[in-house]
Amino acid sequence: MLHALLQSDWLIRMLDKSGRPASHRLLALFNILDDLLSSPIAQQTPTPAADSYPADRLQNYLTSQAHQAGARLPDMLANQLYFMALSACQEKLLHPQSTALQQAKQAAQALIDVQTKREVDWLAIRNYGVVILTLFLGITGGYYWHMQVTPDPLIQAKAPDDPPPAHPLSQEASPSETAAIYSRLETMKHGDCRLLEAIQLPERLKSVYIENIINGHVTTNRDEQVLVNQLLDQVKCNYTPKLMVNSK
Repeated sequence: MLHALLQSDWLIRMLDKSGRPASHRLLALFNILDDLLSSPIAQQTPTPAADSYPADRLQNYLTSQAHQAGARLPDMLANQLYFMALSACQEKLLHPQSTALQQAKQAAQALIDVQTKREVDWLAIRNYGVVILTLFLGITGGYYWHMQVTPDPLIQAKAPDDPPPAHPLSQEASPSETAAIYSRLETMKHGDCRLLEAIQLPERLKSVYIENIINGHVTTNRDEQVLVNQLLDQVKCNYTPKLMVNSK
């Protein structure tokens, strides 16, 4: 259902109708999806088969809009926005009261702003995409952590035989956390990176490394994302612009 929705004619038409500036259409993606998934009839709306549309239809549309908006790296921006929207939709479907799509929209606004500022260096844009997402996930992650570890006075007052329910998001990473990893992986594609030797890793880390970093299928489990970020920290990359390399 979700894949068919993201690649559908309906979504593209709604984005085209959302406003004139291309940057507004990019942000409208999150509002449209949030309104649809918040509707009580969302689960009853029939969707076409997943193979009815090209797999990259939405990504291609976002790339063209990012180009019109003046983004320095439109392909990268489009991929970031797509995976942020996908992760946020998955969160919304699991937890209907979630504000994941609005959180993702705020992170998307920051990414669009930094990509369309003409005075910013192109290499800084790539790295800033990681920084802004990391800062954003730090804020939202800190909130979720606070909600998990801070005892509620009302709950404390209850009898011992009435334990509080487990936090529904305790193991689920936020959309901005997942998007930050995708951003790091995307940035690595533009550099000369020396990947780790998987055979030298412990079995547990080996499977996480191959699935998330080699294959690019980022997990939404928060504990595993900690391992992914630790592995990415060990990857050494050189981002010297090709023009500088060729001039040597």
